[in-house]
Amino acid sequence: MRIVTFGWVGLTTRKVDRMLVNPENLTSSALVRVSSGPETPRPFMLADEIALRHLQTRHGSVTRLEGNAVHRRAMLMRDQHRFVAKYGTASINAFAQTQGFVLTSISLVHHLAAQLLLNINMQNVADDARDACQGEVSQLARALADLHDRAKEHNTLSDEEFVAWYREQGRISGLAKKHLASKRVAKPSLVDVGKTSGPAPKTPAEQVDEMFANPAGFDISAVAAITSGKEGLFAYRQEGQTIRLIPLEADANTIIGLSGHAPCPFAAMPSDLRFYRQMLLAGVAFVPDEMSNIPIEQVPEGDVANGSYDMLPASAMYLVERDLFSIAHARRDDGLIVEVAPSIDLGYSMKGDCFIDNLTRRRVGERLLGEADAARFGQTPVDGMAAQLSIAGRTKTLTFTDGAEDKSVNLIIKERRIGSIWTYRVSSDFAVSASAAMTTNEVEAFDAAFMPVLLKKQKDRPVTIAVGRNGISFANDKALAAPFAATVKGTAKVQVMLHDLRRAMVGLIALPRIGGLTWHLDPNGLLLVEATTEVATYRVFVQTLEPNRDQPTRSRALRERVESLPAVDAGAGADVAAA
Repeated sequence: MRIVTFGWVGLTTRKVDRMLVNPENLTSSALVRVSSGPETPRPFMLADEIALRHLQTRHGSVTRLEGNAVHRRAMLMRDQHRFVAKYGTASINAFAQTQGFVLTSISLVHHLAAQLLLNINMQNVADDARDACQGEVSQLARALADLHDRAKEHNTLSDEEFVAWYREQGRISGLAKKHLASKRVAKPSLVDVGKTSGPAPKTPAEQVDEMFANPAGFDISAVAAITSGKEGLFAYRQEGQTIRLIPLEADANTIIGLSGHAPCPFAAMPSDLRFYRQMLLAGVAFVPDEMSNIPIEQVPEGDVANGSYDMLPASAMYLVERDLFSIAHARRDDGLIVEVAPSIDLGYSMKGDCFIDNLTRRRVGERLLGEADAARFGQTPVDGMAAQLSIAGRTKTLTFTDGAEDKSVNLIIKERRIGSIWTYRVSSDFAVSASAAMTTNEVEAFDAAFMPVLLKKQKDRPVTIAVGRNGISFANDKALAAPFAATVKGTAKVQVMLHDLRRAMVGLIALPRIGGLTWHLDPNGLLLVEATTEVATYRVFVQTLEPNRDQPTRSRALRERVESLPAVDAGAGADVAAA
């Protein structure tokens, strides 16, 4: 047998790299043929060592990026499952339908949830993309169903353990296949037809008990004519300083049927608790925590940062200054800016350059999602306030205590020491050229006629907003303008991107508003849409588009960049740790 070996001769590092990438580049001129016989070891030349290190580096980078990609995908899958489990299929389906999503697969329980999580409305998908989108939606729906069915296997796992478990299952495609296989094996028998999965339905008595646990209820002295423990209804009428009550006999089903007329559990809670809950939930809608396009690691020369790289977070930053809360993304030059001006006394001064600590902001926000859960934090108010305030220097700590479990959670406002992070606020140069005030009825007309245009899944394109003598009008791209009634002042026209306007309007329409909406136009850079609730005024700023550009370009003229406060003398004892 004849043995042939090759050696590198007189190759530059650049040539070696090219050959490693494409073996076809190895021509006879670059090879030395060695005569038959046992292979003789030879020392590595400098070029050989460089080529080896190049391969080692690429291996480590590829392996690390593959591992990071699987970890991120696993954690996204876990968060999607937890989201569905938290709100329940019925609630998610109802919300999805209000957003225009339509169920197109009755065999998949989580099909609407999957469309919503992926932001893919199958009803609006073009024919040439339908198969691919349907496959993506169906796969996620089946994976969510498999995670639901096997919750006991993974609910108690740590994040790292879940990632390992996710790998073992074959990732998302493996979960989907396991669910499909389980359905093929466990087909329902005739005996099972009509049965529903999930927890057993509550009895009427249990539903009535749950209704009487509503924190919005209140107690009066016992009435002698009513047997203790007996349930019923009262009709009432206010008559001066007294209330006239008429007892009505009613069974459990009648009481349950009228329970929807009872106030929400949160209605009787302290105003500061209602403010923080409303602001944090609205903040998530307007400025959700996302990722920036800035990679954590340095991108190798010639490469382009893409989805395989770990990116720095673009978390929402809540600045506390100018007697209001200003919310915008960190590490992002474009996006909404939201100002929240409380109309209640929060018990502390809001002047100064401070911000809400992100970790405590997320913790409080998670606990205030559900009305009943949030209401427990207002059951033991002190001087009418749910949050107990403590101040140390310029740091304010608001402590909310769960009245049922006696557990506390803190919201911390501290000095703006945020290291290399930057964010934005509205420039003081913002000047209104024209305004349009819509009443509640006029907003309802806008909601019915133009919101479906914004909600329909489509490309991000310019929307023209014009204020004139006849009201306010909206034109999607090159479509005809849709006019709406409003009380106007001045005339002006601006363009904004559809996706920006959609995010702003979805959040504003969902607010428990008092009255309608007011539009303020500054053609030099910003559109402001303003709404008022019982506890605050919300001002949402949307970037306008620069005129006379070949491609739509968001203006940054009225966005003021905000960075960390200047470092102070360490001898002064100030805390300059980056947040």
